[in-house]
Amino acid sequence: MTTSLLLRGRALLLVLLALAVPMSALAAGENYGRVSGYVYDPTGTPLSEVPLTLSGPALQQPIARTSGEDGRFEFGQVPPGEGYVLEVSVEGFTPIKKTGIIVRLGQNTPVDVKLEVFTETQAVATYEIVEKVNPIINPDSAQTGAVLTAEKVASTPIFNQVQAIPQLVAGVGPGNSPSSRGGLSRWGKFYVDGMDTTDVSDGSITATMNYYAVENFEVITGGLDAQYNSLGMIENVVTKTGSNKFTYDVSLILSPAWSNAKAQYASDQGTGTGNYLQPTNKLAETSFYAPLVAFGGPIVKDRLWFYASGQWNISNRETPLTINGAQENRPKDTQTKLARLKLTWQPTSRDRVSFAVNVDNNTITNNLSNAATSPEAESRIDRGGYFLIGNYDHNFTDNVLFQLQTGATYKSAYFGPQNDVMDAVSHADRNNNFFTTGAPGSLSNSVGNYSNEDKWRFQFDPTLLFKAGAHNMKAGVQFGYLTGAQEVGVTGNMRYDDRGGICNPEDPSTFGYCNQRTSFYNLKGEQGPLTTSASVAQLGAFFQDRWNVNRHLTLMLGLRADVGRLYSDDNTFITNLVGIGPRVSATYDITGDRKTLIKAHYGRSNEMGDVFIAQHGNPELVQARSTFVSGKFVDCTPETNDPSGNCRISGGLSGRYFDKTHTPPSVDEFSLGLHREVAEGAVIGVDATYRRYNNMWIDEEVNQIWDPTGTRIIGNVDGQSHSVFKISNPDDAWRDYKGVDLWAQGKTGNWDMLASYTLAFSNGTVGSYFDGYGNNPRMKYLFEGPTPDDIRHTIKGAVGYATSFGLDFGIRFRYLTGTPLWMNESLSNPSTTLYRSPRGTGYALNRGAPNFNDPSTISELRNPDQFIIDAQARYDVGRLFQLKNKLELTLMVVNALNNNDANTLYDRWSTGSTTYGMSRFRTSPLQAELLLRFRN
Repeated sequence: MTTSLLLRGRALLLVLLALAVPMSALAAGENYGRVSGYVYDPTGTPLSEVPLTLSGPALQQPIARTSGEDGRFEFGQVPPGEGYVLEVSVEGFTPIKKTGIIVRLGQNTPVDVKLEVFTETQAVATYEIVEKVNPIINPDSAQTGAVLTAEKVASTPIFNQVQAIPQLVAGVGPGNSPSSRGGLSRWGKFYVDGMDTTDVSDGSITATMNYYAVENFEVITGGLDAQYNSLGMIENVVTKTGSNKFTYDVSLILSPAWSNAKAQYASDQGTGTGNYLQPTNKLAETSFYAPLVAFGGPIVKDRLWFYASGQWNISNRETPLTINGAQENRPKDTQTKLARLKLTWQPTSRDRVSFAVNVDNNTITNNLSNAATSPEAESRIDRGGYFLIGNYDHNFTDNVLFQLQTGATYKSAYFGPQNDVMDAVSHADRNNNFFTTGAPGSLSNSVGNYSNEDKWRFQFDPTLLFKAGAHNMKAGVQFGYLTGAQEVGVTGNMRYDDRGGICNPEDPSTFGYCNQRTSFYNLKGEQGPLTTSASVAQLGAFFQDRWNVNRHLTLMLGLRADVGRLYSDDNTFITNLVGIGPRVSATYDITGDRKTLIKAHYGRSNEMGDVFIAQHGNPELVQARSTFVSGKFVDCTPETNDPSGNCRISGGLSGRYFDKTHTPPSVDEFSLGLHREVAEGAVIGVDATYRRYNNMWIDEEVNQIWDPTGTRIIGNVDGQSHSVFKISNPDDAWRDYKGVDLWAQGKTGNWDMLASYTLAFSNGTVGSYFDGYGNNPRMKYLFEGPTPDDIRHTIKGAVGYATSFGLDFGIRFRYLTGTPLWMNESLSNPSTTLYRSPRGTGYALNRGAPNFNDPSTISELRNPDQFIIDAQARYDVGRLFQLKNKLELTLMVVNALNNNDANTLYDRWSTGSTTYGMSRFRTSPLQAELLLRFRN
């Protein structure tokens, strides 16, 4: 087996090589915005060779450009920020200074300049100062999504988590790892300063970061440029760089237990909290505290800037449980520590270099906190890591720019017993699904109950941008190497499945509790943990041309090619994945004033695999399951051959293999939109999207022979009683999405709004990778239906109002219709899930039992709808004391209506079951936070 030590050594060598070269951004993700427009004379005739200068607090040195033959000019690679100034001074014309220009991440800010003739009556050619109005509308791109500034986010009642921002945008689902436009949540990508920092195995954010260190949050939901390859939404955050002015930002979040509503649940709550009834002890409490500090400024004026930040979150959340009749409030303590440093250096007017390091650590105690786990069997999490990001930009000329981005992420994660006793044998009482001693049951996607995992990502992405007339072209190569090692084991290398009590095979008085005992072996035949590794090498290349045909029409033509090579344990080659992704977009300015745009897009993205996919073909722990017979457990080892079935062997090298050839998962997207500026700085739009997700990963069982009902195995292809799964991407593993977004965004007067309504239909055969589609060919046809995250109607918004005396208000609301349920049963032999109706449906119950022979009783099933309102009020107390800097006091209330209705129901039915249709999860009750913030 490849050891973790060898993997770390190889990874360290790669990161040293990556950081030994110049560093950059934008090839993987945007780091900048643009300012462009046209220069005209008083008659409207375009003027060429006009010198223009752009300056601002986020620029270490001003940028100079000249207009082209058609009068068009463009400033690229402008850091996001406010307060930019465009100056134009031409002999014979009145000089103009456009002020108040705002640049948003990944977007173009249009600024047209109309020059007036300088007359002899003017004694001095003084600047005409024009305050620029900044529209949200973007005439140069068909991308959908939104860009949120740091100030917009600060005025919105949402917990201080970078990964929580995308859910504010139309087309994105709820949660901190959301799905978007009918895709899987694992397809989302998270970029920091242009570098992909997405977790290499689960698609989440690799590491959280200080909320107030971010300048802009860009969320892209569709219409991707060729530089991006993603099947899901993209969140790209660009962090603050510092400036020639020293700045500081200090905050303290206080949420004591008395400010939060106590958890009270209805008597029909399911087994997740042990049928918790009316409590007689103290109600469960929640508290949260967090100090945050950030500061930045010049090290060398106009040359070298820095920005540093830190954060420490301290959370305690109690869960009310009833275990064997005893009530308790089990505390889940979570601590998160974050630190970040960014340096930005501009040695010459043509070169810019930045380097950033981010470090984090997260610990959670009593991680399970459910009624199926005793305190002695609880688990904990200890995870963290860092990422390094470097950016280098070099302008060969005004029309040719070279950029290079490189960096690395590292993440380690431990999941295991809270008491750290690794030799404790776990006992599970199957009569009440309760773990009493040792450690709890299986981890996600594993048979083990503890794991140590190390994950690395390395990126190296050079890009060349060049301009020729009305063509703005971009070409680049993107190399990524994703790798990980995982150790999985079971405490004590053994687990008992008891019945009604704790089995002790040495004590005859407990024989009545003894049922089964499973011993766990690695591939050497030794009882102990199993270590495996996996990696993926990715190579992508793209070319894109943004052609400004005229003032009305812009075309975007692009093409990218991607290759992925997957490797399993010991660097064993698995397969190649190859994909081609064309991109075609167009925007048309109907009125010629950049206030009404029609946008259209077609594009394809291809998934090139990740560590999770590569690990899926690796061996699992060998399980030797012995049955208790005649006062003892049957002798059972990996070498035992027992025809009676009292000794069953599973896991190991056999049981799962990759198909010989693969068509990578992909998405084809068609979108059409109409965007209209309705007021200065405010836009409404409607976007229609169709997406087809193709060739998703599944496990296809190829050994078992089922009877016509799909409920009984009548034979095996190889004559052995075991499952064999082929990992493949068949054409019938698909999803599709049809949706319309109606949205509004912008700031007008005292109001600031981001709001949307989405009507969507998401259907398919696969709910998630390896979700059971293909396990039983007799049930395949039942898998087609609404996907698990099919939310038909979504209304959401973040609306702010600012007064003239330092007080502002923010409201966040969301209404979501319920997601589908799918009635299912559990089969004991074989151990599998049984469905009897199409996905998203179930049978009506008649006197406690459904009639599975009556199709007329099939009904559509949905979880309850959700409606949540959050609110906050913020006041600049510094005004009372005439302070030059801001001293803000913010009161935020999450779930202001204290709605703790059920949002997820149980959908598993069994004879005598008391949980089907009952509450599984409820909305967390009201939580209030007081935030003190002092900044300049």
